[in-house]
Amino acid sequence: MLHNSRPLVVALLLFGSMAISTPSKAARKAESPGSPAQAKGPSRDYDLSWTIEVNAVSDGAKLAKVWVAVPQSLPEQRVSGLTVTTPCRHAAITDPVFHNRVMEVTVPNPPASFEIALHARVHRTPVTSRPATLTAAQRKLYLRHEALVSLSPRVHALADSVGGGERARYDYVIASMDYDKVTPGWGNGDTERACDVHKGNCTDYHSLFMSLSRAEGVPVYFEMGYPTKAEGEHDTVGGYHCWAWFYDAKAKAWTPVDISEADKHPEKQEFFYGNLDADRITFSRGRDVKLPGMQGPALNYFPAGAYVEVDGTPHAEVTRSITYTVK
Repeated sequence: MLHNSRPLVVALLLFGSMAISTPSKAARKAESPGSPAQAKGPSRDYDLSWTIEVNAVSDGAKLAKVWVAVPQSLPEQRVSGLTVTTPCRHAAITDPVFHNRVMEVTVPNPPASFEIALHARVHRTPVTSRPATLTAAQRKLYLRHEALVSLSPRVHALADSVGGGERARYDYVIASMDYDKVTPGWGNGDTERACDVHKGNCTDYHSLFMSLSRAEGVPVYFEMGYPTKAEGEHDTVGGYHCWAWFYDAKAKAWTPVDISEADKHPEKQEFFYGNLDADRITFSRGRDVKLPGMQGPALNYFPAGAYVEVDGTPHAEVTRSITYTVK
């Protein structure tokens, strides 16, 4: 809903499952996925509605652009019936590096506040691996230094001292980190901070794991999403959740870890090394993400809500509310 009388071009489009849920041929070839190995546990069918609200837009602004994260089509996640409700022009786009499919909404002469409403159905299965063969370019991408995924001499020395492969690094992060959303600086996924204070949330846990893995030559990437409850959630503003996948060269497959959940739920520590349950929805992948058309610096990660620019400048006054039922 647009809270302003300024005229806007109306171009309401409804995108069905084929418009967003089917990956492009280039994306399918780049990821080379096989059939995922399914972990133990129930599948979930979600009926998902969410709203992006942009506030505090300056009077006289000429153009707002909103890049909205949407559920991604993956071997373990099937998306259908995606609809976008807005009176503004919008289109599905794909970032060329991580192949995130995104809704780009263009708002000319934006009002002080406006909303974009979305709806989708998501079928999610538990998963234990994704078969894949990496290209040289992919290997380079998933081993790279990123702004907060450090590969400093300290990180290399720490990775060497931990040793023992991916399970040792997983266990090290659990043992060395405390789940904490109070100490300033949490939530940025900053490896150097994690090494300093040994506290943080899921982004901080998985950034440390990514750095340790990459320092030892193991490709790894980051997924951002939304945690779900089996009973569904109504009238809620939800926080995000993230996890990581490392490449097992012997198995020729991506293998998942959810280290912060393993630390919060010690009884699931064995499960979350190599398995993900279906109580989550994936919205994006990658760190230092640059979306087509954006003018600001690369995003530390693409939030599970939206990224906004007003007249080419990043705009922070953005909120997301989300509700869902589980069938």
